[in-house]
Amino acid sequence: MSVLATRWAQPSARGERDAAPPRLPPFRHQPPVHSPVPLRALVPAAGQLLRLGADPRPGLAALLEAAYAAERVVLCSSGTAALQLAIRIAAAHASEPGPVALPAYTCYDVAAAAIGADAGSGLVLFDVEPSGLAPDLESLERVLRGGARVVVVSPLYGIPADWDAVQALCDEHGAVLVEDAAQGHGASWRGRPVGALGRISVLSFGRGKGWTGGKGGALLLRGAAAAADEETAARTGATSSIGEAGVLAGSLAQKVLGRPAVYALPRALPWLHLGETRYRPPAPPASMTRVAAALVCASRDEADREADRRRGNGQFFRERLAGLAGVRIPVPPADARPGYLRFPVLVRGGAAALGPSATVRRFGVEGGYPRPLSELDPVRARLAGKAIRLTGAELLARELVTLPTGSLLSEPERHALVDLFRCSQP
Repeated sequence: MSVLATRWAQPSARGERDAAPPRLPPFRHQPPVHSPVPLRALVPAAGQLLRLGADPRPGLAALLEAAYAAERVVLCSSGTAALQLAIRIAAAHASEPGPVALPAYTCYDVAAAAIGADAGSGLVLFDVEPSGLAPDLESLERVLRGGARVVVVSPLYGIPADWDAVQALCDEHGAVLVEDAAQGHGASWRGRPVGALGRISVLSFGRGKGWTGGKGGALLLRGAAAAADEETAARTGATSSIGEAGVLAGSLAQKVLGRPAVYALPRALPWLHLGETRYRPPAPPASMTRVAAALVCASRDEADREADRRRGNGQFFRERLAGLAGVRIPVPPADARPGYLRFPVLVRGGAAALGPSATVRRFGVEGGYPRPLSELDPVRARLAGKAIRLTGAELLARELVTLPTGSLLSEPERHALVDLFRCSQP
């Protein structure tokens, strides 16, 4: 019997429970991320597959312009595709040619987008500060002094960085800052939503994001960037009926199988690669499908409610995990409101320190990205300049663990997750 099962009934150190919560049913498996797909959203999406009704994409573009204070919106096949276009435009607006700077610890799709953009003079990496999952400003300044002229900042798990500090540093060196807000739904910085902070911003509506259309992304442009060359900004291929049907089928599968009672079934299928972090080579950008646009439009209210639940669960974990030995919780800036797509925790020994992998994963607990970008072969082949030690990214690769925060997390499971950390204490 696992440590979690034997200690499940123990009350918390704060004495918050009078009785032990029940055990999980044998097949219950918590998805790491819950992206709501309301049933009512599938109806207009199915209508778009049959070309019933007006194209929803112009309406979605207008919605995003208003919600994120954008002057121009380009709807794309994915967040990675949108980031490819963003980097191309940023390189065209930089003060001079130079490498593209990426955070050394982030989603591998960020690297794929930069490689697919084929802009600048190679890639350079700046370190990430484990205490806040934000850019290490000293490391960023070094790569800017070294000639980087496009900088991508990706707030991890919806935890905003100090945007003003990063923007000021980029302005000082004539670099263009790209805001990759793929994980940022529900987060804000000084009252402005993440995704509305940069002159060039990117959103993602993939299945693992807080606001989903099954697939899709958006490039948001402001100021001089909004006047980008039309060919550069809209270099996307057309959609196909097969692609449209695939988005609808994937979203329906997510609706049916993305619940704790049945999630063990798709998780057991190895060819789905659920829970794995893999580098995927970049594909040419394409336009967002009509089906995805209909899903995004129809699921906005549900996504906003889900963001409230994520923040509440994130605060629950923050209060109860604080102070545990060997556990560190990244702290957002004072003027930030996290979206907590997942809740990040640094654990000495990583996810393996919490117990058997099969038990830990049943509660939706996953390790972070297992390697810094510097260890990916496609990135190494394009690195410019002298290699530097990225101690923050290396630490995060060893120790970062993430907890689910979505509304599918039950009250007993919230307490069980806390117990999981307490039982791992030396």
